[in-house]
Amino acid sequence: MSSIKVLFLLFALMISFTSYAKNNFSVLFVNPSLEGEPFWGKVQKITQEAAAQLDINIDVIYGDGNRHIQLAELKKYLDYRASPDYVILMLYPGGAEQTLTMLNNYGIKFITLEQTITGLEKEEIGIPKERFEHWLGEVFFDNYQAGYDLAKSLHQSVLAGGHKGQVNGLAINGHYGSESDKRNQGAADYFKQHDINLQQTVHASWSKEQAYSKTKRLFKRYPQTHIIWSASDLMAMGAQTAVRQLVKNDAGKVAIGGFDWLSDSLALIDKGSLSASVGGHFMMGGWALVSIFDFHNGVKYWQENSAITFNLSAITRENVDEYLWISSSPDWSKVNYKSLSILDTTIKSYDFSPDQLRQKKN
Repeated sequence: MSSIKVLFLLFALMISFTSYAKNNFSVLFVNPSLEGEPFWGKVQKITQEAAAQLDINIDVIYGDGNRHIQLAELKKYLDYRASPDYVILMLYPGGAEQTLTMLNNYGIKFITLEQTITGLEKEEIGIPKERFEHWLGEVFFDNYQAGYDLAKSLHQSVLAGGHKGQVNGLAINGHYGSESDKRNQGAADYFKQHDINLQQTVHASWSKEQAYSKTKRLFKRYPQTHIIWSASDLMAMGAQTAVRQLVKNDAGKVAIGGFDWLSDSLALIDKGSLSASVGGHFMMGGWALVSIFDFHNGVKYWQENSAITFNLSAITRENVDEYLWISSSPDWSKVNYKSLSILDTTIKSYDFSPDQLRQKKN
């Protein structure tokens, strides 16, 4: 190949990647929980890996699971550090208006994760770009559908086990709030549609210990229980421990499942001790970052839309082998975040799905 052809090829490659030349910007990721907490720690790691692939500078601060602390930490960062170009965060009920006002006053564009604000507070803050011009949008999943899908997976597990006749269920909800209530409503509707007897619903505040103690009492009251639906994997594991102690050798006949795709829950599904986990939403920070990358480089999605929504996926005993790679020290660089970008394409919307994490075994 002549030197002229080589130079032409290099020039063509440079032109084709001009869109990736505006990456020199910064993002602050606000982890709403404690440092090292399993679920949000995974969200953070994935967001940081996406930033590395997209050549974005990223900082992290922690909200320590408290709206007052999160607001104080965010204010301290913005007051004493160089202002980031963008912020990704989850809003805490009771602190949404203060947080949005502060970010908007600083002129920082931001994306919120999950839909955590409801009722009067939701009416006060409105929708993205309505009252707060720098609020680009929300990235969230359908909690109702997720709750419905978990109930369906647990029911299918019971039927696959050969059960005939009336199916009885219990539901362990998180706390009294929009996220857990929407999940629970999805489950309740599935149970009603399929004539499953929902014997009782309790709240366990997302606590494994509370779920354990409440399941022990519930199971003694309802020994003919076939399904225990839980609003989180931690609570599902608490319920599973209680059932194992009470039922001994037949514990596996009770279909138990939760949310979050925690490593321990996937291992228990692989062993047959749990039946299902619905999740994949730990990808949402990475997906938000991809959309920011596109926006920064001229994609008009956030000018024309106020949300990116996606459905979660169910891991069961039938497909757990395809997801086991994420259960223990996963290498999140295996996900090609650039391939999820719609920059330099004719695509107008995002196709974000946890199914992208499936890895077929040969």
